[in-house]
Amino acid sequence: MSQADLFKQLAASRRSKKEETEQKPEVTPQTQAQPLSKGGEGGIKKRGRPATGKRSNPDWIGRTYYIRKETDLDVESELLKLKREGIELDKSELVDFLLSEWVKSCQGDKATFRIGENT
Repeated sequence: MSQADLFKQLAASRRSKKEETEQKPEVTPQTQAQPLSKGGEGGIKKRGRPATGKRSNPDWIGRTYYIRKETDLDVESELLKLKREGIELDKSELVDFLLSEWVKSCQGDKATFRIGENT
């Protein structure tokens, strides 16, 4: 399986997961601006953008890892190539996919990608 096919498979699975978990908020028009209420539980209205994305998704957890600068630049370059082909993929999704496949191979499950194949 080529790397391009692997990333296309990853992008397709990402799209299907996003469609499953995507919830469209119900928008109700307000005729009059209401001031922020203070105090009391649940009575505080938040300002700013709604909490969306991985940071507010309980299925994702933030971690910090170190990689070489050259590796990071190469990854950015490859992700940009994929983006030009219409495949939207960010580094965290790539790392999540690679780690998941590694765990599958360690546990004896059928992984679609093996680290030894590309080294």
